[in-house]
Amino acid sequence: MKEMQGPFPAGVAGLKSIAANNLPPLFVSVSGNLTSSVSGAPIGAARCAGRVRKFWFTLGASGKDDTNPLQVSGELKINGTTCLSTRPSIGHISGEASQHKTTLVTGDTGMTQAVIDGDANSFSAGDIFTYDLDLVRTASPDTEISSIVVCAELEPLIG
Repeated sequence: MKEMQGPFPAGVAGLKSIAANNLPPLFVSVSGNLTSSVSGAPIGAARCAGRVRKFWFTLGASGKDDTNPLQVSGELKINGTTCLSTRPSIGHISGEASQHKTTLVTGDTGMTQAVIDGDANSFSAGDIFTYDLDLVRTASPDTEISSIVVCAELEPLIG
């Protein structure tokens, strides 16, 4: 997250100024196994105008199926319209163990990071954010994908 630059007014006025423009990330966690796709699930709403800075997700267990495709990809929408030009995804690589994987950092195998669409990432106060998780799998992988955390990082428009 980008740190806000001061100076801020001292005392209560300074704290109110920061609180009015602070946009903590929107998180949702899904415990248990992901056995089907998720569509249009709410992740939160905007308290002031701003833009999406980053979208990512983490898997506690990436699942395992060495003979069939096993992949999950994500989507973030503002009022039902995507704000991504590239969707983040994590796919199982044959021979790997099921393990923690994330789209937050680069360099992991079978992973694609999200690319934010700069023409579609702005929002207004009260706009709703939803997410999709699209799952590609067979009826019975060796190990299910599980323990998912989805995060949308936001930044306010100041001025």
